[in-house]
Amino acid sequence: MGKLYRRASKAPNYIRRFGTWHGLRLLFGIERQLSMKSKQVRQYNVPGYPAPINLRETISDHAIFWQCLVQCQYDIGRFPQSQRLKAAYKAALAKGQRPLIIDCGGNVGMAAVWFASQFPEAVICTVEPDSQNFEMIEMNTACFGDRVRRLKGGVWHESGWLRITNPQAGSAAYQVAYSENPTSDSIRAYTIDEICQLMGSEYALITKIDIEGAQGSLFKANTDWVGKTHLLTLELDDWLLPWGGTSRNFFKCISQYPFDYLLGGESVFCFRDFEAE
Repeated sequence: MGKLYRRASKAPNYIRRFGTWHGLRLLFGIERQLSMKSKQVRQYNVPGYPAPINLRETISDHAIFWQCLVQCQYDIGRFPQSQRLKAAYKAALAKGQRPLIIDCGGNVGMAAVWFASQFPEAVICTVEPDSQNFEMIEMNTACFGDRVRRLKGGVWHESGWLRITNPQAGSAAYQVAYSENPTSDSIRAYTIDEICQLMGSEYALITKIDIEGAQGSLFKANTDWVGKTHLLTLELDDWLLPWGGTSRNFFKCISQYPFDYLLGGESVFCFRDFEAE
């Protein structure tokens, strides 16, 4: 009964997003009994996307599909502030520039797929520390060619090396820490400025951050990039790490700039008011 109720409660979202036929087809394909961990991958043909979406047979992968592509968590069109961001996007294109969108915490690539579809002339750089997740990102974004670029690693306030501190966690819950003595399991730590440089851009139009508490370090230092981005969207993790203070550096940093703040799903959307200067 519980399973039937969950499907029924989600049906309107699927139908509204994909239409009756495809919505119900995806509802019964996605919303079903799954395990916590699995290496089995299944493909789903999703209207509006150029290639099938690849998901492992896990609760986490299917939940992220629901969050990003059904609920459309990163749909900024619902916010009036999005008009200025879209104008900035078009202005950059008119100058012959390719706007950059940085996806920190790429997981299996659902956010990157969303942004690539919504901003077809932008370059999306997605950063992910876990090898198996990274393979899923490669599968899900290959159809976009060089428009979606992938970095295996994490974001930090300084360059260096990181390690995953909870390798037994679910694929959407990995946390990282700085590694003073890198080993064969270490992953690269990238700063936002370093990513911009690698992508050939002076700034990021959008920076999306879902990094399981690592924002406590990311906003600790070297934060000039914050004042250049038009939209910063972040998931706060104080619920996950009580009294860890992972959001404090973020609020201390961002309060120096004129942003509008809006809530949408699990994220805070911070739109930069460049006209306030």
